[in-house]
Amino acid sequence: MLIELTIKNIALIESLRVDFAQGFNVLTGETGAGKSIVVDSISLALGGRADRDMIRTGAQKGMVQALFDISDNARALELVRSLDIDAEDGVIAIRRELSREGRNICRVSDVVVPLNTLRQLTALLMDIHGQHEHQALMNPARHLDFLDAFGGAGHAAARAEVARLHAARGKIAAELKRLLNDVAERERLSDVLQFQAQEIAAAKLKPGEEQKLEKKLAVLENAEKIRQGVETAYTLVYQGDGRPSAQEALLRSADAMDRIAALNERYGALAGRLRELYYGAQDVGYELQSLMDELDFEPELLDRIAARLDMIGRLERKYGATVEEVIEFGASAQKRLDELKRGDESVAELKKRYKEADAALKAACGELTGLRRVSAERLAGQICAQLKDLGMAKTRFEVRVEPLEKPTSSGMDRVEFMISPNPGEPLRPLADIASGGEISRVMLALKAISVDAEAVDAMIFDEIDTGVSGRMAQVVGEKMCLIAKHHQVLSITHLPQIAALGDAHFLVEKIAGEERTDTHVRLLDEDGRIHELSRLVGGAEDSESSLSHAAHMLREAAERKAKL
Repeated sequence: MLIELTIKNIALIESLRVDFAQGFNVLTGETGAGKSIVVDSISLALGGRADRDMIRTGAQKGMVQALFDISDNARALELVRSLDIDAEDGVIAIRRELSREGRNICRVSDVVVPLNTLRQLTALLMDIHGQHEHQALMNPARHLDFLDAFGGAGHAAARAEVARLHAARGKIAAELKRLLNDVAERERLSDVLQFQAQEIAAAKLKPGEEQKLEKKLAVLENAEKIRQGVETAYTLVYQGDGRPSAQEALLRSADAMDRIAALNERYGALAGRLRELYYGAQDVGYELQSLMDELDFEPELLDRIAARLDMIGRLERKYGATVEEVIEFGASAQKRLDELKRGDESVAELKKRYKEADAALKAACGELTGLRRVSAERLAGQICAQLKDLGMAKTRFEVRVEPLEKPTSSGMDRVEFMISPNPGEPLRPLADIASGGEISRVMLALKAISVDAEAVDAMIFDEIDTGVSGRMAQVVGEKMCLIAKHHQVLSITHLPQIAALGDAHFLVEKIAGEERTDTHVRLLDEDGRIHELSRLVGGAEDSESSLSHAAHMLREAAERKAKL
């Protein structure tokens, strides 16, 4: 619950501290006194929109601090502990600071926290129900949220599952759309890759082939010169050309030295060396003879090798600087081509997955629709019962659940509140026919129904009694009293019937000084309450009759509260 509110340099408020009570707190005051400033300040502390224009004229900084008792709020305590924030005796101070320079600092018990974290925490502490809630009730698009909130955890889980499946289907749909949009491009690229891969594959290239062919071409281009050289060497080594060949000369020299080898060991050594040279020359002769045989080239071989090298050069100009790079390019093209072919398979697979995801989503939507239809009947029945207490006994109310053509992240339902305030009239959309007073009572009925389900400790009702007067004002106040049995309630009101029911009554007043105007909030004692109720009943002047009537209202309110 909200224990204390401190405001400094916000709008007309220079410095203000208010201690709130448990139960039903009412705030009254003349129009323009600053009641909305108090609500806006609380909203700021809860993480609402911050604007430098909120800072009091002449001040450089503004500050709002709200002291909350969270000792009975398990979820808030758990979150605070997870943030390593001390909640001594279950009390935390939420502080929001604004500056003209645009700085916006959020603190929880003197620990600076991000704005999102602050909002996550304050969502567990307090709700503000004001004119924006009325606007939400007038917007059929928000009726779905009202129904799901009434449905509780079951609706929340089913709706979360629908949102998850909707997101999963959307992801598949996006991927499928991307693939389908790429069909023309994929076909064009497939044609190019197929040509490249086939052209390179048809060449049957081998690593190192180009160097070998270039060497062979060099041999062929110098074939006559090579032939002459080999033949001359072969003749001199093996045949002799009219004189003893090199082999024969070496053999004779070795035999000659063998005949005198016994005379000196050096002669024998030379004979051995000459014989080794003879065998070497013999090997050279055999190799020269082999080269002679290889010199019998086919006449077309030179043209074939030249054509092969020309083809390799053409491929290298297109696909890479070397044969190895061309081979690698061909392999890459084939791999990409295979991937594109598998893309067709991927489209088929994605279509299958999309169909399955769509079926799962629609099934989940169907389950959620079933839950909503059951809850819609219960909600309509309970609202009618509450409206009866609020003076609308003849009212018919229906929560209409109609199907949508396509699933959304929140299901396949359109929910709208229908109402017939008067007997004999057909049900029509709430937003079209309900008056301000009727809207206020429907809103209060929703709050009274959901009081046990609300997770927050405190609620603010900011003039939701607009359009209500007389006996109905008293009934609206009693409903607020019932809510206040479970939650701290702060009600900004202009109705004496509601103000009289408060456990604590605060007067918001504007005091004009010589140079500045300031807004003050003070807790009224019984005499103060009588005078304020008198003002609310009959205007600014206190007459004996109006004061007597106000005192009587206060006594009657106490009696009614005791019976609730």
